[in-house]
Amino acid sequence: TSDDTTQLRRNPGTLPSRVADNLFWLGRYLERGEALLGLIRSLLGHSISADTGAALSPETVQQLVDLVVQKGAAPPPPSLNRADLSHFARAAMDAGDGWYSVRAINRQARGIGAISRDRLSADMIRLLDAPFPSKGGALDRAGSAQRRYYALAGLGAEHLGRTDAWRFHDLGRRVERAMSAIRAIGAFGGLQATSDDLSTLLDLADSQISYRQRYLTGIARVPVLDLVALDPGNPRGIAYQVSAIADHLEKLPVLSDDGLAEPQQAQAAALSAIVSITQASDLDEAKLIEIGNRLASLSDAIARRYFLQGAEPLRAAGLVLA
Repeated sequence: TSDDTTQLRRNPGTLPSRVADNLFWLGRYLERGEALLGLIRSLLGHSISADTGAALSPETVQQLVDLVVQKGAAPPPPSLNRADLSHFARAAMDAGDGWYSVRAINRQARGIGAISRDRLSADMIRLLDAPFPSKGGALDRAGSAQRRYYALAGLGAEHLGRTDAWRFHDLGRRVERAMSAIRAIGAFGGLQATSDDLSTLLDLADSQISYRQRYLTGIARVPVLDLVALDPGNPRGIAYQVSAIADHLEKLPVLSDDGLAEPQQAQAAALSAIVSITQASDLDEAKLIEIGNRLASLSDAIARRYFLQGAEPLRAAGLVLA
């Protein structure tokens, strides 16, 4: 039979630069949408939901609003009253006309899915193509959309073969997740952070349960920062993302066999070293800026080494590479 004569192979073949670029940015868009939904859900669930417990302080709510505005998702609300915040949250979900809302990010991810059908599972394509949630209130819709993102993350983690294609997709996720964590820590983890700020930071990092299991004496800044930034075992933290990025870059193809690190590998190793020796008590604004700048530089180095030159302006404009 044909099964008896087919030459077996386990090498998936060469990955085109265009495909690597698209999968990397699919990972970034999906993580970006998930992070924005986390902000929206935290804003709705803890400050203006009718059935919530104690509301967050106005200062913490303002920080949440500022992060959403900084992402370009919606214009700032005129006030922090319930009606204005509800309208603001809906805009961050749905706004068009140049706003970088969840719906706009969804459109970018769906565009990559449309030209990557031979690289993604049928279930991933169906989730990417599914209509944007439209039923229920803003909090219910945000929850539905975020669960879809969680499902996409699970499919990417468990249904993509461990090829270079998967590595680029996961690289995009790790880069974007680390950047989101840096922004959240900058907003809620400063020296003057309140208990509301720190609790919100744990929510955004999906680390409330881990913190409560680890520390029984209440919420405190340094333990929170150690968990969400520097604990290498926390899959939502900065240290975990940096380690994963370095590991992927060590396993991706290199141009020579001299054993020397390529620029992107050297930058990843330097960033890993900085994160590994940083103490939570020293994680101030200057250190976060340094880590963030190095991460952005590393992302640029990955693009220069592996992706189509000149593609970045297309990404900035929300376009995909055919």
